[in-house]
Amino acid sequence: MIVLDANDLHGSARDASGPGWSSLRMLVKSDKMGFSMNETIVQAGASLTLEYKNHLEGCYCVSGTGRVTDHATGNVHEIKAGVLYALDQHDNHTLTVDDGMDMFLISVFNPALQGDEVHGEDGSYSA
Repeated sequence: MIVLDANDLHGSARDASGPGWSSLRMLVKSDKMGFSMNETIVQAGASLTLEYKNHLEGCYCVSGTGRVTDHATGNVHEIKAGVLYALDQHDNHTLTVDDGMDMFLISVFNPALQGDEVHGEDGSYSA
């Protein structure tokens, strides 16, 4: 059984961040669950263009508002508490968070992240 307290992860190797975001890597590859689970904060007003070429990701919004734009289709989806979006086709997308409040997401990656990844220039994590 794995039991973690997010408060114990701040400042550890599982505390990753980049421009406009921070992420506590709750479960990582070394936990041998086959996926990773993260507590992610995207800062109010941030706009992140990402394309996970090596991972699939599901994001569940706990709080905050914004939108995710699918670059392949141009479709824009409103994101708010209770909404899940899944990048099931390695989708090139932009997540834009509204001003005034950070967005709090629980995200799951397959395959699992190592835990210390940050986005490359192309918006992806390495394999």
